[in-house]
Amino acid sequence: MTRTNSNNTDGFTGLYMALHDFECDQQHVLTFKKGQVVEVTKSSSSSNWLRGKINGKAGFLPANGYLRRINVERCKKVLVRSDFNSSTSSQLKVFEGQVLAVIAKNDTQWWTVKSDTGKWGQVPAKYLKEIDYSEVGNVTVHSNSDSPDIVVSKPTTVLSRTQSHSVVPAGPSEMALPRSSTISRTSDHPSPYRHPDKRRDVVGISSALVETVRRKGIKYEISKEVVESVLSKLSEYYPSWKSELSELTKSLAVESGLQSNSVDSLKLEQLLENISVFTDDEQQRGWICKDDTDEIAGILNDLLSLLRTANPNVVKTVLQNQKYEPLLTLVHYYQLEKRLPLKRLVLEVFYETMMIEPDPTCSVLLTSRLPVQLVSDLQSTRSSLQLQWQCNVFAACLCYPDIVMPRNHHDHLNDSFISYLLEQVEAPNPPHDPEGDLQPLYIKVLLSLNLHYTDIRQNRLCSLLQAHTDARNLTETILVSFNRGENLTEYFEGNRDSVHKLVQDMFSSRGTADLFFTNDVKVLIDVLHRNIADRQEGDQERQRYIVLLDLVLTNTDYEDHKHLAYEINSLLTMVTEEDSDDDDSKFLASEVLKKHYRVLK
Repeated sequence: MTRTNSNNTDGFTGLYMALHDFECDQQHVLTFKKGQVVEVTKSSSSSNWLRGKINGKAGFLPANGYLRRINVERCKKVLVRSDFNSSTSSQLKVFEGQVLAVIAKNDTQWWTVKSDTGKWGQVPAKYLKEIDYSEVGNVTVHSNSDSPDIVVSKPTTVLSRTQSHSVVPAGPSEMALPRSSTISRTSDHPSPYRHPDKRRDVVGISSALVETVRRKGIKYEISKEVVESVLSKLSEYYPSWKSELSELTKSLAVESGLQSNSVDSLKLEQLLENISVFTDDEQQRGWICKDDTDEIAGILNDLLSLLRTANPNVVKTVLQNQKYEPLLTLVHYYQLEKRLPLKRLVLEVFYETMMIEPDPTCSVLLTSRLPVQLVSDLQSTRSSLQLQWQCNVFAACLCYPDIVMPRNHHDHLNDSFISYLLEQVEAPNPPHDPEGDLQPLYIKVLLSLNLHYTDIRQNRLCSLLQAHTDARNLTETILVSFNRGENLTEYFEGNRDSVHKLVQDMFSSRGTADLFFTNDVKVLIDVLHRNIADRQEGDQERQRYIVLLDLVLTNTDYEDHKHLAYEINSLLTMVTEEDSDDDDSKFLASEVLKKHYRVLK
């Protein structure tokens, strides 16, 4: 293990001695034996864990009770008898005459040592000789050489033997390690938790119950509900357990203490860090190398599984602590990656993350280079499954409320791209989409994009539609959804109704209103009449329907058929006679009656 310590200001970094055996079946958490030397590289966002390495493998280490810092300056020194070439990552290459600090004597055959250059590892004991302190002299380091030449020269000072004792100071401050059935000590030494806190035991049991359900692939919130239901039933069947079971139920709300949350946080941090490593590798890749598809797919699948089953608050906290940088890293990786299965998994990660924390995830993604890349991918991909994820991620990203798309993105989401989407909506089903599953998704993208055209005079979609003579698939789809009251882009709570907006935008101009057949217009009038009649005073939805009715009467050949003219006149008259003076519906209805009195009489 020839690793050099960096000049990290983190107070926890350095070498530590394991005081107890530590076992954990969680991925990315390292296990070790008593007496083993481990390297702590930095702290983590959780106070209960540290990041470190053991035999070159990186992962998480428990922060308290298990490890004690090694003070190398106070360790016994040894002299290298002859050169030793390392053959594994855990061994250290040394040279005759070097002075080393003995960190640990693993057994009679191997010692763990550290050099003055910061490298450490195991060396056979027979290559080392304990230094006679009456003979220790100056140490000269030739740092310009590839292999540092550290030799003992003629003695000039005499060190006290008290300076050589292997005394190890206390490690970092005691920080409670969450209890869990997945972590166990196998040490003969007494546990630091000889008198465990009852509350912590209860929380630990609750955590284990939730984890048992979650292992079946069930979401965190649903797992909690399942455990609560089981505990409630047990309380009914076993009244004598009611007090203990009640404590377990209450402890489910103590999210900060659940071991599952702590482990999920660490796993998420590690997975995001691994993605960052592969992004760097992909950026530097300019030669043929090993196929790492399975390895990257495994990491992305683990990440997806965690996003779908973990406590959403844990995911939010990790992303907030890292200032959402992992999302931008994933965007960069998506741009570099050429393998479609891996790109699809990344899109799934984007989608799941938006569903967990739409704000600011959607904003981060929309203002990144992802939309620009998706514009290109949507026009070049011929995989149906790939296109489905591209459309859903793109639409969800665009439709989140109150997010303004960067101006430079409009240069890419231009007339050419919109025309391509319209062609795909109206074209016969292509070979890669025989069932027509993609057409509704293309419409979703158009609906989401239309939300960003707040000025009808600058609406690029409507401008391009005016040049079309047939938009049957688009008009039929949005009218059916409008009739059902469906918002096809309702990915998030509070989304603006994209279907209503597009229908209103299209009927704002005669050129786009003419794309609807007469029978379609009659159906729309039926829907508007019904919704205006069903709404109560002060309902803003009723105001929106009256505005749309006015546009339909203005920009279509309504005078030719006068569908429901008498009913509309009666309904609007009734609205104007309502008692409320604060309802804008009265004013709007009055204006429609004045404007169209000839066709409505």
